[in-house]
This record gives sequence, C-alpha cells and structure tokens, in this order.
Amino acid sequence: SPLSPQGPPLGVRPWRIAAGICLGAAMGVKWSGLAFAVAFALLSLLWDFGARRAAGVRHPYLGAMSKDVPHGLIAFALVPFVTYMATWTGWFATALGYGRNWDQATSSGPFYFVLDSARSWVQYQWQVFTFHNGLETSHPYMSEPWSWPLLLRPVAFHYESRKGACPGATDCSEAVLGVGTPVIWFGALAALVALVVWYVATRDWRAGAVLLAYGVGWLPWFYFAFAANRTMFLFYAIPMVPFMVLAITLCAGWLIGPAVKTADGRLPARRTFGAAIVGAYALLALINFWWLHPVLSAELIPYAEWKARMLFDTRWI
Repeated sequence: SPLSPQGPPLGVRPWRIAAGICLGAAMGVKWSGLAFAVAFALLSLLWDFGARRAAGVRHPYLGAMSKDVPHGLIAFALVPFVTYMATWTGWFATALGYGRNWDQATSSGPFYFVLDSARSWVQYQWQVFTFHNGLETSHPYMSEPWSWPLLLRPVAFHYESRKGACPGATDCSEAVLGVGTPVIWFGALAALVALVVWYVATRDWRAGAVLLAYGVGWLPWFYFAFAANRTMFLFYAIPMVPFMVLAITLCAGWLIGPAVKTADGRLPARRTFGAAIVGAYALLALINFWWLHPVLSAELIPYAEWKARMLFDTRWI
C-alpha cells in the first residue's frame, strides 16, 4: 500500500518495455547490445532506489528490490530475450537457413522437430561465439579501441581510381570511407570530459546516464583488444555515437543556460553568447559533413580533392 515502509509498487512501466524491445532488437543485430541491456537494467534500478529515497520511503532499497526488480527483470531480461528470438523467426520457419538442420531429426513428431530446431539454434549461437571470440586475423584497416574516439584508422569500404573520368582532372577517385565527422567526434571528446567534471561536482543523473552508456559502448572492447587480441574496426564504435551527440547536447544546454529574463525583460548576455557558440558549432559540423560527403558516398572527384579530405594522411588511406 502507499503507506508501506517500502513504498508503493510502481507497476509495469511502458517505457521500460519499449526499451527492452529496442535492446532485444539491438542484440539481434550485434551481441554487444547485451552489455547495454545489463547497464540500462542496473541504471533503471538505481533510479528506483533514488526515487524511493527522495520520496522519503523508510526502506527504499528493500522496496526497490521487492517491488521494482521483478518488473525490471521482465522489461530488461524477458522482453529482450523474446524480441531477440523473434528476430530468428525466418530462420526457424525455413529449412534452408545456415545450420538449420545441424541436429538431424532421429524421430518424427512435433516434439522432436522443436527439440532438433532448438538444438540447431544453440549450436549456431555457439559457432558465432567461438568464431568472434577467436578472431585474431590481421587486417589492414583494423584498429584498437583507444584510437576510435580520435578517428585515427577508419575503414575504406570502397576505392577506385579512374583516369580522365571527372572534368578538369586526369586522375579521379571514387571512395566510400567509413569515418565520422571530426567536428562532432572531437567536440564529443571535450563534451565527455566536461560531463565527467559536471557529474563529479553535481551528481547530475543526466551526465551520469550518458557517461555510463558511452562507457558501455566503448570500454568492453578493451578486454577483447588486450585479453583476446581480437581483430576490431572503427565501425564497432557506432553504438557510442548517439551518446556522443547527447553529451554535446547537454553541454550545449549548459552553455546556453536557462531562459530566465532579467528584471527589465531581457535575456542575459550569457544566453545570447552561449547560443552564438552553439550555433557556430552546429554550422561548423554541417560544413565539415558537407566537405567529407564526397568520400562518404562514392562521388567521383579529382584525386587532389580526395587526398585533401584525408585528415590523417596515410592513416585514412
């Protein structure tokens, strides 16, 4: 009841179910989504602890463990698993998928069909795990996790040199380079450092959430780099990008400041100055993306223009 020393039950929260569905779909694309599922489940539980304590509940931690954890397990364990399994519907529905008939049926009947299908699916998962866990083959575009925020070694997905194929130049290039916009990536580095200081000073939950999510997308790869010597590439950092943008957004909001007018009805100079800085940065990011676009989209350009866009010269080639 609301008068319970543990606080009231908060029930099933739709946003958690939606998050669980998204996390399950993410795991269906790449297993690294599992790290986000674990991190967000813990973060959600910590928020429940904080909410009950802020409401003055006598036993906030016991209340969260008894009333919030069960619903959290449904949202962050059961729902992601069901969603992940749903992404395999096509594989289960056909007999032609890779490894679909690894466990050949020894008996007829629906029970044995389901059992053999499940065993084949488990074997497939094991093959995926052992392949990726033992992937140590050298590659010219491989990179270490520490270098990803600096964009030191992007992946060249496509490059073709053509003679006289573009106006005004003898040597022409067509390329697709897997790289982020430097203005955004380097700006995010500064923003993340600012968020660390901000969180230490204020314990702002927004800064903490962004830092946690960014760390979950980046730090686990260091284990594979040093303990497993795994072959890795810059595009593994893609899940970090939304939280880099959130870090920039939080810092932009801090620079602009609250919309509180002065006594004479004017906005403070700090807000005008902050908006000018944020606007200039956004414009710079757009210009930077426009400049890089030809080497992101296989546009045929003179070789000299392609070379001018290689920020770190040989490391981007």
